[in-house]
Amino acid sequence: MLPRMTTGNWLFWAIMVWIGVNFLWIGLFPNFSVWIGAIIATVLAFVTFKFGPRPREDHKEE
Repeated sequence: MLPRMTTGNWLFWAIMVWIGVNFLWIGLFPNFSVWIGAIIATVLAFVTFKFGPRPREDHKEE
C-alpha cells in the first residue's frame, strides 16, 4: 500500500516515472520510435499524479 503523500511528492514521482519509462523504452525497444515511449510515459505519469493517495483533510467544524 502506498503512503499518503502531498501533491508535490506525487508530482516528483510522476516526473520520475516519466523519466524511467523513457529510459526503459529506449533501452528495451531501440528500433521503435521514441515518441511512442514518450506518449506511454506521459500517460503513466498522469495516472501516477492523478490517482496517488493524498493526505486526508480532517477539518471538522466545532
